Amino acid sequence: MSNIVPRLGIGPMSRNAVDAAIALAYDSGERIMLIPSRRQVESTELGGGYVEGWSTETFAEYVRTRDPEHRIWLCRDHGGPWQHPAERAGGYTEEQAMAASLASFRADIEAGFDLLHIDTCMDLDGTAPIDRAIDRLIRLYGECHELALASGRSVRFEVGFEDQGTDTNDPVEFRAQVTEVRDRLRADGLPTPTFVVAQTGTKVVETGNSGALLTAPSAVGHVVELLADTCAEVGSALKAHNMDYLDTESVRRLTARGVAAINVAPEFGVVETRALLDLLDRLGLAIEKAEFLRLAHDSGAWRKWLRPGTTTTDAQRAVIAGHYVYGTPAFLDLKVAVATTARHRGVDLDAVLRDAVYQSQRHYLRATAPLVAAGNEGIA
Repeated sequence: MSNIVPRLGIGPMSRNAVDAAIALAYDSGERIMLIPSRRQVESTELGGGYVEGWSTETFAEYVRTRDPEHRIWLCRDHGGPWQHPAERAGGYTEEQAMAASLASFRADIEAGFDLLHIDTCMDLDGTAPIDRAIDRLIRLYGECHELALASGRSVRFEVGFEDQGTDTNDPVEFRAQVTEVRDRLRADGLPTPTFVVAQTGTKVVETGNSGALLTAPSAVGHVVELLADTCAEVGSALKAHNMDYLDTESVRRLTARGVAAINVAPEFGVVETRALLDLLDRLGLAIEKAEFLRLAHDSGAWRKWLRPGTTTTDAQRAVIAGHYVYGTPAFLDLKVAVATTARHRGVDLDAVLRDAVYQSQRHYLRATAPLVAAGNEGIA
């Protein structure tokens, strides 16, 4: 495995998002992380995910056959107990949820994933207390390490034990928590995590970022520097999640203070959906547009993203949820019809969608690039 750690994690919201990420990695000469959650890509045994009908195994195979130089890191995002909807819906006990998350990690390891994000922030009925979250983290970390050794795999780790919020971690509490994790991992003979996730004042709500980074950038920057220092002291790097919908200046406020890598996911789904809607308008396909908006809205997948007291319209909610229906039979039938019409008019539907997502991904890769000289953003 390369020692060059990628600085951008991209959510595989669709096949086009994956293809765009691979193209970007090769065009830029950079390494990029693909970061499927358990909701997006999961083993067949555990119910699968919503992206393209891919299981863990078929997703890994799809990427690897298109990535001969291994420029893409396959990374499990938010692996852990109750991180798959079926575990909460089924009322899983702690042991059941821990066993299911371990089975998910086992599939990741066997499929050749490069990095596992162990996220133990959830309980069946809410957020886990920090001491319980750390206990579960240490247990899963050790079990995954043993599975990797037994499989002859080299796997890196990312750790997180708090649900994402709009503010930052308290630096003193964070230092105590991260130091405890470091000490317990060392006592068990376990490797240091590559990344530690912290609260960095970033939080996706609807189709924007509502974190404190946008309202109090100087204060957030100061705290993030302290969090990054703590990560460096234990031999890890600070990673920021929920970095969607941010301009270059906002991203650089964090990377300049020590954030080593960022994750961006739902924005790429929204970008693709907006590109699709724009193309449907240009092609005059009003009936198909209305049907897509209906499918997306009726999925209800927008609910988790809404702010309290929201005034979003049904159409805006459909945009939020559009990528959740890309793998459904109803959408695939609709897409075939749209693609046929587009092709007759000299337009490659997937090329248009893929380019829109590529440009959005490229924005974040540029935003995280080290500024080695004035005007040099470090990538093609």
